[in-house]
Amino acid sequence: MARIVVFFGTTDGQTAKIVRHLAEVLRSGHDTVDVFDTRAPIPSSVFRGVDAAIIAGSVRMGKFQRALVAFLRQHREVLERIPTAFLAVSLSAARDSASARREVSKTVARFIAEIGFTPGTLLPIAGALLYTKYGFFTRIAIRLISKMAGGDTDTSRDYEYTDWNALSDFARQFACRLRESPAPLQGPGSGWRADAAL
Repeated sequence: MARIVVFFGTTDGQTAKIVRHLAEVLRSGHDTVDVFDTRAPIPSSVFRGVDAAIIAGSVRMGKFQRALVAFLRQHREVLERIPTAFLAVSLSAARDSASARREVSKTVARFIAEIGFTPGTLLPIAGALLYTKYGFFTRIAIRLISKMAGGDTDTSRDYEYTDWNALSDFARQFACRLRESPAPLQGPGSGWRADAAL
C-alpha cells in the first residue's frame, strides 16, 4: 500500500475537517496517511519514503493561507517528483455557474503562479459558511459577499456545502490511480488530472 502525506491550510476549520475525512477514506483502503497543518512545524524527514502528496487549502478573499504558500514554495522541487493533488476549498465551488467556475479557476491559477509549481490534479471542493465562528466584521463582509452571489445570509447559523460522497470518491480514485501508475506523473496530460479538475 502507498504512503501518502496530506498538507493543509485552514482558516475556520472546514479544510481541516475535509482532510480528516480524506485521510479516513484513504486509510480504509489500507494506505498509510500522515496529515500536517502547515501552520505548525513540519519535520524535515516528512517526504522520506512518500509515494504521493495531497495538498488542501481554503480561499478567503481570493487568497490561500500564507503558511501553506510558504510551505509549498519551500518544498516545490520534491513535490514535483511525486504524484500530487491540490484541493481548492471555496464557497465559489458550491455555486454551479460559469462565473463561479471562472472565479475558482482564476484564484487557483494565481496560486499556482505564486508557488511556482502545478499539482498533477486540481480539484475544487465546496467549503462552508461558518457565520457563528466569524468575528463581527468578517461576518458582515462575508454576508455581503454571499448576498451579492445569491448565497445564504442568515448569520445565526452555519451552512456546510462540502459534498462528502464526492470527496470520498476522489480519495478512492486517487489511491487507485496511484497503485496503477506509481511513477511520478505530473503536469497536463499526465493522466493525473481528475475529471472534475479546473
